[in-house]
Amino acid sequence: MEEREKVIVLYKKEGETPLECINRAKEEGVIPKEEKATYAGRLDPMAEGLLIILTGESVHKKEEYLKLSKEYEVEVLLGVSSDTGDILGVIQDSNLSFLSNNFSGPWVSPQEAGPDHEKLLDGSFLRKIQETLKDCEGEFEEEYPKYSSKPVDGKPLFSLARLGKIFNTNIPKHTVIIHSSILQNTRMMKVMEVADESVERIKKVKGDFRQEEIISGWNNLKNISGNENVLVISIKVSCESGAYMRVLAEKIGKSLGCPALALRIKRVRVGDFSS
Repeated sequence: MEEREKVIVLYKKEGETPLECINRAKEEGVIPKEEKATYAGRLDPMAEGLLIILTGESVHKKEEYLKLSKEYEVEVLLGVSSDTGDILGVIQDSNLSFLSNNFSGPWVSPQEAGPDHEKLLDGSFLRKIQETLKDCEGEFEEEYPKYSSKPVDGKPLFSLARLGKIFNTNIPKHTVIIHSSILQNTRMMKVMEVADESVERIKKVKGDFRQEEIISGWNNLKNISGNENVLVISIKVSCESGAYMRVLAEKIGKSLGCPALALRIKRVRVGDFSS
């Protein structure tokens, strides 16, 4: 590859925007400060992982790089939902009783169950999780999430959502292709643990993302239901460009009959680039 057509693969940290990731790379000398650079494939602030950076003549091939397939490692929190589909959103709903309803035998805490907690999950519920993930594979027509940068009438959807105008908006749809969605493991957590971790992670984010309102929501959930338990499922997802892991998390929860959100998102592959 010629130097004037350079592609750089960065690791975007949790809490950064793609632009902040590029600026950090320039400060660290990875990208010359005078070099013009653009990213191909956005990552949300709370997501981390591979970010393709185009410099020089390669910026003219952005559409080509945007179309590359992706692979993610995602943790889905079952029992809580937000208006963004991840932790950087205002909490909308919580249902913390569904977990105890899907355990066999006497209910125990995560500490008591230890690494054997999965054995206590009702077998039919585990099968339902597997079936749900299988049902998420394929090609679908889905609306863009309301908190996304997809433009409608010249304005990004997230700006309309923040102004309360999203309900009068015809949200466009797009094709989503999920090749595989595979369960890796499950773990139980206390609500207070999830809330505390989420607040600390949200504090990494700079700029105006409604942090004060969002953190207040997590703290309220902790105060009301801190000792309740939630289930986190870890999945590995292979997909084509354009799939939102936040939407996938919500879709999984809906199929299982509970609110859900993406607790963690890590992009581990873009095309032939992998971490």
